[in-house]
Amino acid sequence: MNKKITWSLAILVVLILVGVGFISNSGMFNNSTILQAIAQQPGSDIFQDVVIREERVYVCGDVQEVARRTAGSLNIKTEQGLNNHYATKGYSVVRLKNDFLAQTKVNDFCNYHSSFRHFGIQNNKLAIFQGPLGYNQKLIFIEENIDINTLQPTFQVKLQQAMDFFQMNPETQAKLRYELEFSSEDGLNAALENLDELQE
Repeated sequence: MNKKITWSLAILVVLILVGVGFISNSGMFNNSTILQAIAQQPGSDIFQDVVIREERVYVCGDVQEVARRTAGSLNIKTEQGLNNHYATKGYSVVRLKNDFLAQTKVNDFCNYHSSFRHFGIQNNKLAIFQGPLGYNQKLIFIEENIDINTLQPTFQVKLQQAMDFFQMNPETQAKLRYELEFSSEDGLNAALENLDELQE
């Protein structure tokens, strides 16, 4: 009789252990799974002390952090509310591991690159663009009296390479920066005054 009871208890224990193992492996009561599911819900609550980093992304690719705020300081309680708040200001929001990143694109150069100028081509004329080489979005003016075909062939090639700057190898880019890029108006004006020497 005692042996039957012992065997019955042993079988019961085995069945319980197998059942617990099945539930655990299936993730039915996996706390981390439940928390992840909650976190992925767009309208889920966010901690009031979570940090939101605000950044500006300039035309030249430079990034400037302009502020750090907490959800509490903005009186925002959900991730959806956070997205809506920044969307009205032209920001896109990305959820990172421990905080949020809100970025907005600025159609201008950063403070450092705003004074840069470089040579290029526009309407087959010598043109001056704002910003460093590779960024031809902002045309400043065209030298109407300087047709590209009147320049030295080697200089024409350099100007064409300047217009396709990011397609060039690093060595060529460095040479173009040295000859066709200027950190100020003074440098640009000096180059224009000595354009014949620049073509040698």
